[in-house]
Amino acid sequence: MYTIKHAAERVGITTATLRAWERRYGVIAPPRSESGYRLYGEHEVAVLRSMKQLVDQGWSVGLAAAEAIRLDRAQPADDTAAGAGDSGSPIRPSRDLAGRMTTAAATRDTTDLAATLDEVFGLGSFETVMTDHVFPALEELGDAWADGTVSVAGEHLASNAVMRRLAVAYEAAASHGHGPRVALGMAPGTRHEIGLLAFAVAARRHGLSTDYLGADLPIDDWLVVVGDPTLAAVVLAIPTTADITTTASVITALHDHRSDLVVAVGGAQQNHAPEPAVRLGHNIAAGAKTLAAMITRR
Repeated sequence: MYTIKHAAERVGITTATLRAWERRYGVIAPPRSESGYRLYGEHEVAVLRSMKQLVDQGWSVGLAAAEAIRLDRAQPADDTAAGAGDSGSPIRPSRDLAGRMTTAAATRDTTDLAATLDEVFGLGSFETVMTDHVFPALEELGDAWADGTVSVAGEHLASNAVMRRLAVAYEAAASHGHGPRVALGMAPGTRHEIGLLAFAVAARRHGLSTDYLGADLPIDDWLVVVGDPTLAAVVLAIPTTADITTTASVITALHDHRSDLVVAVGGAQQNHAPEPAVRLGHNIAAGAKTLAAMITRR
């Protein structure tokens, strides 16, 4: 058992922060000694670490507290204790994430799918989790759909579960975005938006003010959006080969309409984007940093 000072040190927060999280949000309820002092065990430390990881990823404190409480209630007590080692490292998935997601999608097991995502989003920063874990898992899921292992319903189930997590992360990152305005959306007929929404979260976390417009936006609407002189940049995505032509048309139209505007593009097929589109690469953290540096110095 630990005193409040030692517990705070193990979590990586101040004692004042620990007290605030405990009293205001009820994230833990530590027992007291016979003398009335609070005592913190491995379970309390693990829950607080989980909450701190979410806050570090950009979640608001209130949302992070609610999520840490939910995760704690969903996790067997023995698992929590086993995961709270001296290193402070996040708990690793017990099985391969891609395999778990694919199995859950194939069987349409919403409980295991939610548990898998709960686990993986606690592994590190938002950008690291998406780049190193979620994107590769989604690629494998797409392959499983292509070979018939996973049905359309199963693929949609898993993809929409990820989209819901991204929507929460996007709202949680709102407090970071006070810099230049960026509009993010997709060309007409383009609908695979997980990568673009993940980039929008990363952009907010890098200080940009973002307007997320979503999938399948007509060219006329794009031209109205960029008519706003306060807009510093737009970001589109080209996730598949079928999206190359329409996205190229939007990029060309935007450049012709406003030659001063930064037009950036991501996605698997971004190398097919016409000049002068800025290619953001395949790492959302590096891409967000590049975009932020480009438009803040203009």
